[in-house]
Amino acid sequence: MKRLCSGLMALVLIVSLAAGCAKKEPPSGIFYDVTGIDPRNTAYTVGDVTFPAEAYLYWAAYACSSMEYNLNMYRAYYGLYEEMFDEDGNLLWDKELEGTPLIEQAEQQAEGNVRFYAAIESKAKELGVALDEEDRAQLAESFADTMEQMGGEEEFQENLKLMGISRETFDRITEDGMLFQKLLDLVMEEDSALYVAPETYEESASYADHILLGTTNQETGEALSDEEIARKRATAEDLLGQLQSAGDGVEALFDQLAEEYSEDPGRAAAKGYMVTADSSFVPEFLDTALALEPGQVSDIVESTYGYHILYRRHMADVLREQPEQASALAEEHLYDQLAQLADGFDLKASEEISALDLKAFYTSYNAKVEEISAAKAAENDTGDGADTGTDTGADTGSGAAADGNSAAADGNSAAADGNSAPADGNSAPADGAGE
Repeated sequence: MKRLCSGLMALVLIVSLAAGCAKKEPPSGIFYDVTGIDPRNTAYTVGDVTFPAEAYLYWAAYACSSMEYNLNMYRAYYGLYEEMFDEDGNLLWDKELEGTPLIEQAEQQAEGNVRFYAAIESKAKELGVALDEEDRAQLAESFADTMEQMGGEEEFQENLKLMGISRETFDRITEDGMLFQKLLDLVMEEDSALYVAPETYEESASYADHILLGTTNQETGEALSDEEIARKRATAEDLLGQLQSAGDGVEALFDQLAEEYSEDPGRAAAKGYMVTADSSFVPEFLDTALALEPGQVSDIVESTYGYHILYRRHMADVLREQPEQASALAEEHLYDQLAQLADGFDLKASEEISALDLKAFYTSYNAKVEEISAAKAAENDTGDGADTGTDTGADTGSGAAADGNSAAADGNSAAADGNSAPADGNSAPADGAGE
């Protein structure tokens, strides 16, 4: 899952807008240049929440750039998705991935961002959640640090220009990131309107530990001899017998035996793994972990890694001992709740947004970004030739936030599930459970 309140966008919020203007300025900016759409015009109305065109176009450019970037990475490192590119390395937006053209997936991601940010604002309003002076002071301090890291006000403005958003929209998206965090705090706060008791998470997740007796050489990946595999099986049967006879002492005995016998190098740190239906564990481990009841030991389970004996720990105990797991589950829960709320919204797009050709927009946007970056580079060449850092890396998914450095573009929006690389599950590290 992608995380709110991370990256540049989650670091900033200073609300210092003028009370009004006597005269409306003419439209301008990179999005206006490539679409002719006034960036201040309302793009979407979601219930009683509206978003300007620049916010939607930013999310649309990000959805495209992140998809392009991630597919390029998978192609470069794993040789996957070669068919998605032409011979010049250009992404073929009409190609289908899991039955849906890439450009349609990008459109869905952008629209999902609209819905999700509206859900954050609506839920916060419903519960009376707002930023207080301490929140604003914290964000202002973080913003000052970020501004300094970026090279100052001028570089910050240059980045906003390339992202196509105004300071007002930048601040709004940032504020939404902080509101998400405050809602998350309520999920973990007893007696709050959003509180979720630890035991409730048993319904959607399992915390499973295991004893693994491997049937392959961990260094070479080669299968062990038949004699060695037989010995591993006999050991597994002996350990299972001990556990089945342990009665109320099964957890303590499991800990002891796992410490002594388990050959999974990944389990020691946290005594197991958090498992949900969409986890990337090998199927045998995943299915068994979800089927067990809390406090129950499995039979011997065979996978490509070897012989497993699983034990499902009680969630309340796990979350008490591992607060970071509680935070992760709470975030997942809040995400799901807001996503459900978002799906129920009546979404209305403006006529000019409905008529937008996203593929043509993204192509024109990239060209404009490259033009601006080239002009900036030429300007610097007349000076000391220093790299400005404004080049967005068009060959791997250029444009708004392709590198994750742009505001609100690093998965801050929940609807950005598709922002991560399409995973085929074949590249998961082999830590004994297969995650």
